[in-house]
Formats: sequence, C-alpha cells, structure tokens
Amino acid sequence: MPARPSPTTGLASAGLRRAGLIAAQLGIVVALLVLWQLGVSDRNVAFFSRPLIVWDKIVELAGDPSFHRDIVVTLTEIAIGYGIGAGVGLALGFILGRSKLMSDLLQPFIIGLYSIPKIALAPMFIIWLGLGMSSKVAVVVLASFFLVFFNTYSGLLNVNEELVRLARLMGASWRQCATRVILPSAAHQIFIGLKTAVPYAVIGAVIGEYIGSNEGLGHFILYASQTYDAPALFAGILALIVIVFLSNYALNTLERMVIRWRHVEGAAVQL
Repeated sequence: MPARPSPTTGLASAGLRRAGLIAAQLGIVVALLVLWQLGVSDRNVAFFSRPLIVWDKIVELAGDPSFHRDIVVTLTEIAIGYGIGAGVGLALGFILGRSKLMSDLLQPFIIGLYSIPKIALAPMFIIWLGLGMSSKVAVVVLASFFLVFFNTYSGLLNVNEELVRLARLMGASWRQCATRVILPSAAHQIFIGLKTAVPYAVIGAVIGEYIGSNEGLGHFILYASQTYDAPALFAGILALIVIVFLSNYALNTLERMVIRWRHVEGAAVQL
C-alpha cells in the first residue's frame, strides 16, 4: 500500500509552486518592460514614453508634496466609499439571501439600478453633492456596492440548508447559526465580491475626479494627458495599479485568516 504524503510535503510543494508562479509572473513583467523600452522609437517617445523615463518621473514625483496630496485624496475617497458600499452590500446581500420575501420585493429595483451605467450617474452626484469629496465617494459607493451585494447574495443562496437545520436541532441560536454555519459557508463567495469590487472602486474614484475635481490621481492623470506628459500619465496609472494590488493582497491575507479551513482542505485535495 503506497505511503500517504504528509501535510508538510504538500505545503512544501505548494510553496515551491507559488514561488515558481511568482517567478514566471515577474519574468513576464520584465519581458514586457524590455519590449516597451526597445520598441518605442525616438520619434514616438513623447507619446509612449519608455520605462526608464517613467522611472525617472516616479523618482521625481516621490518628492513632490502635491502628488502625495493627490494619492491621499484618492485613497480617502476609495476607503470611505468602499467601506460604505461593501458594508451595505454585505448587509443587504445577507438579508435578501435569507429572506425570500425581501428578495422578491427589492431584487427588481436593485437590478434596475445596476443596469444604469455608473459613469452616467457621476454627473448627477456632482450636481447633487457638489465638486467636493462627497460626490466622488458616492460614485465609489455605487461602483463597489453591486459586486459585493450580488456575490454575498449568491453565496447565501448556495448555503446548505441541511447544515442550518442540523445546527438548529443541536440547539444553536440564530446568531450561532449565522456566525458558525451560514457566513463560513458563504465566506469564499463574499471575499470574491470584496476583491472584485476593489478595482471598480478605484475606477469610480477616478471617473468622479475626471468629471469634476482639482485634486486626486484622476485629476493628475487627466492633466498629464492634456499636457502630453506621458511619463507623468504612466506614473499616475502605476500608482492606481499599486493601490489595487495592495488592497487585494490585504483582502487575500484576511481571507486566509478568516477561512483557514478552506485552504487546508484545498491543500489536502491537491495531494
């Protein structure tokens, strides 16, 4: 009878696979940067720039207080808007996922609102809330709410009701059922919504700043494009990419902490 691989061997194998995957991803990035550096001619460098020129611009902007201010403004809009949108999406998704009456009552309105292009609502928020931060936060709320809501709602619908009934038969209270059975069962789907909503929250903030703002990374990128400052344009885009990557890294870390059992189970299945 063949020996069963130990969990330590499985974890080591997963670690090596992860390291190889990261190395391959870095290789793709380096190849693209080299292709970009060598592929742009001197005649077109003003429009497409080059990685080394962009890097010099990033170093210059690292000491620019106004650029720091733009980053802080956009991060604040994203943090407040994402927090509100994700919170409301989680709460409403949970309620509708557990109540058929509320689902039948509110779902048509939510789908109707979701069908409206978010960029079309941004000017309305500016009219209602002005050119300050509030209008940008409102756009971020709307951009992040739906993805969190629909994933939470879908996760709650897929909960095994037999487990819920079994927990109730064993004397569990409603709160214990929610925290020990329902939410853990839907946690993976909920985190998918939370992670997917991050780039949309960033897009919402940038759209709001495009339409009406004198600060923020969206305004910075728009001004760079209007003045044909390609290095500054790419530096602003890179700042947005870093925000998305760091946010998703934090959410991935939180997911591993919250649903450790799923990753252990996944490692065992791969063995």
